[in-house]
Amino acid sequence: MNNNSRNLVRGGLFLAIAIVFQLIGRTYPEVSQVFVGPAVNAVLLLAASICGLWIGLGIGILTPILAFILGQLPAPFGPFIPFIIIGNSIFIILYYNFSKINKFGQVLGVIIGAVAKFLFLYLCATKIILALKIITNPKIITKLSTAMGFLQLITALVGGIAAIILLSLLKSRKQLY
Repeated sequence: MNNNSRNLVRGGLFLAIAIVFQLIGRTYPEVSQVFVGPAVNAVLLLAASICGLWIGLGIGILTPILAFILGQLPAPFGPFIPFIIIGNSIFIILYYNFSKINKFGQVLGVIIGAVAKFLFLYLCATKIILALKIITNPKIITKLSTAMGFLQLITALVGGIAAIILLSLLKSRKQLY
């Protein structure tokens, strides 16, 4: 199997793992954002690191759409999906590019990527949505701004740390080269 095919298969497996986490979150909503958020963020960075930037971005695009379809993302948040896709892309691209710099690049990429994703999502949930009148119901806007607030930073950081640890373990056991 050539490298492109191998990466595509691995990417499919990462997407399947993300879907399983989303299904767990739908089944157990009390742990949804605390568990699912870091798990999916870790999957995004693992996919980008192992399969390449484009496959990581593809999974970052598909996960919010699938979360909506599966009922993990509340229906009133549907119009916010494009912003989540962009937020995921920001996180993945910054992590991926910083991880190529040096041995501290992964950590720097997680921190900068998580902060940028959080700032983007929070700005969109509190300002852009209102300015564009995409969502007008005040209750939904309040819930959206809470969901896209500080917890997004925490879930991205925790997921990023988990991804770095898993990548390190895989490399130390010579599962990745």
